[in-house]
Amino acid sequence: MTDNLIFRLKFRQLLLLRQIDLEPALNRAARSLNLSQPTASKLLQDMETDLDVQLFERHAHGLTPTRAGSVAIRHARQILADLGRLRHDLKAVQHGLSGTVSIGAISAPLHEIILPILADLAEAQPDISVTLHVNTSHDLMEMMQAGRIDLAVCRPVDNLSAGSLTVEELAPERLVVVAGARNPILQNPPSSLAELIDARWIVHTAPSPMRQAIESAFTMARLPLPLFPVELTSIYATIDLLQQSTLLAVLPRSVFNLFEQTEILRELPVVMPDLLSPYSLVRLRDRPFTPAMAYLYDEIKCRAIGLSDSVIK
Repeated sequence: MTDNLIFRLKFRQLLLLRQIDLEPALNRAARSLNLSQPTASKLLQDMETDLDVQLFERHAHGLTPTRAGSVAIRHARQILADLGRLRHDLKAVQHGLSGTVSIGAISAPLHEIILPILADLAEAQPDISVTLHVNTSHDLMEMMQAGRIDLAVCRPVDNLSAGSLTVEELAPERLVVVAGARNPILQNPPSSLAELIDARWIVHTAPSPMRQAIESAFTMARLPLPLFPVELTSIYATIDLLQQSTLLAVLPRSVFNLFEQTEILRELPVVMPDLLSPYSLVRLRDRPFTPAMAYLYDEIKCRAIGLSDSVIK
C-alpha cells in the first residue's frame, strides 16, 4: 500500500493541503494555487480515496481538518520543506560541506552558543545556509513537528513523544527577577516573592516552561499567582517594555548579563528556585541527518561544553 501511495500522491495535492491550512476555504486555496475549484475538489477527493480517510469536514464557511487531516497537513508541510531544500543542497554538494539548515532556539543560549557559531560560519563553512527562529520551547517543538526546523535548542514538551526525538542536555538556565532601571520598586528592593504578590508582571505565553516555572515558584511559596497583564514571546520586547513601565519580569541570567552594564535593567534580590529543566539540543529521530545538520549539531554541543565552566553554569 505504501509503495502505491507514493506513486499515486501528487505534488499539487501536498501544495493544496498546505494552502487549505492557510486558507480554509477551497475556492480561495484553489485560487492561490492557480487551480480551478473543480480541479482542487477532485485532487482532494482523490487524496481522501487513496488514503482511505476523511481529511476535512465540509461546511458552509469552508473546511475544517479532521484529526487525520491535521496529520496529513503536518506531513505535507514536512515533505514540502524537505523538497524546498533539495535544489540548493544538490547544487552545492559538489563544493564540499554545504546545504541549508533551519535552527530554532530559546533566548537563553542565543548569545553564548548560537550567535557565536553563526558568526564563525561565514568563514568556516560559507556554503552552509542557516535560518534561525527564536521562540518559546512550545512553539519550537510545534515547528519541528511541522518540519519547519531541523534542530532546536530548547526544552522538549509534551506534543512530541520522547521516542520520536533525539535529546541531548546542554546546560541549566538560571532565572533572575528584573525591573526597568527607573522602576520605583528599586528604591526599596524586595527580597522575597512574598513581597511581590501585588506586583504586575510580564510573562511568556502559556504553556512555556518559563511561565510554568514562575507559577510553580509562587505555588511552592504558598502564595497566590501574581498578576500577568502582559504576555509576550519576545525577550527583547520584554526588555523594552520593562524600561517603559513599572512591570516586573523573569529573565534568563544569560540574557540579563547582556544588559547589566547598560543601566537599562536592574536585578532584584529575589531568589528564584531552580525549577527549569536544562535546555537541550533536540532533533527528530527519523529526520534525515544531512552533513550540514551534523556539522551544526556538533558545533552546538562543543560550544556548550566549552562554556560549562563559565556563565552558563
